[in-house]
Amino acid sequence: MIKLVVYILFGAIICFIIWFQTKSTPIIQAKKNNAEKELENTGVKWNDSLMNHLPKGIDTSIVIKDLNGTSIKFNQYVKIVFNHDAIIYQDKGTWKLHRLTQSSQDSLKKDDYAVAARQRWEAYRNPDTIQIWKEKLNNIKNTLAQADYVLVLKSKRKMIVTRKGIEVLTFPINLGFSPTGNKVFDGDGKTPEGIYHLDNKYVRNDNFHKSYWISYPNANDKLIAKQRGVKPGNGISIHGTTPKRKNAKDWTAGCIALQNKDIDTLFKYVGDGTIIEIKK
Repeated sequence: MIKLVVYILFGAIICFIIWFQTKSTPIIQAKKNNAEKELENTGVKWNDSLMNHLPKGIDTSIVIKDLNGTSIKFNQYVKIVFNHDAIIYQDKGTWKLHRLTQSSQDSLKKDDYAVAARQRWEAYRNPDTIQIWKEKLNNIKNTLAQADYVLVLKSKRKMIVTRKGIEVLTFPINLGFSPTGNKVFDGDGKTPEGIYHLDNKYVRNDNFHKSYWISYPNANDKLIAKQRGVKPGNGISIHGTTPKRKNAKDWTAGCIALQNKDIDTLFKYVGDGTIIEIKK
């Protein structure tokens, strides 16, 4: 009799546990979904009165293009960028607007050559949680203040960063281990010459510190390589300097190397999609 009671109680406990887990799962999921929804909506939203509190020096003259090529002025795009409904980025000399919608991301997914793809995906995936309106406006100011052109003079081992034709930064650089002449084939140790754009800006998890990808090879590079029956190679970038190469000269496999403190500065002023021209 006692054993029967024990079996009944044990069975009741098991049934209760199963019932509780089944019942609580949708509740937990609902709470999770609500938490995610709340997280996405925690950022402070735009108020038209903020037009009277724009940061000093913000460049409101910049006109951007949407994906249809329509020109949009500052007072039209500032609200949607502030609300994290869109971001602005450079596309090889043109400022563009990318709306953070599913349809925009679907289009981005289909474009293997999209500029600033990493930046646009990260903006879409990461919710807006900034609750200080001054911080948001300063972020917009800093984006609009980014440089629009990077010039590399190989013979002078110099990088010059400009905005609207005005020089804002210069850095000493190191090149590939065979720096003279244009890059033609994979493994030649040369740094390419031509007009490209920077992309895939990211903090590395190795001793090279930080990087920008350079869009080598371009169409001309591919043509030259094809005519010579060689492979042009790829993977050219701007990156930092490993500790053991801090005082070395022209040590890369074709990339452009900056001292780590200099690439830290470059990260503040240069975004994805910026034009880079590399000359002799």
